[in-house]
Amino acid sequence: MTAARKARACHAGALAAIVSAIYPATQQPAFGIPGLVAAVILLLVSASYDREAREDADRARRQVVVDTDQQPRSAA
Repeated sequence: MTAARKARACHAGALAAIVSAIYPATQQPAFGIPGLVAAVILLLVSASYDREAREDADRARRQVVVDTDQQPRSAA
């Protein structure tokens, strides 16, 4: 699973945690805190995976530039 897919999965998990925190919070506001804490943790993990995905994309882009610069030129 790539970093971008993991980031999207964490975003979905955070959304589910927020949605699941809403119902208990209607009974007692303190009951929603665990769901909100879980959402914050998932969003922090997602940010880490987003950064990793951007670094991978930049690394791949630089690798393509290096590969095209090192191709032999024709003697024409």
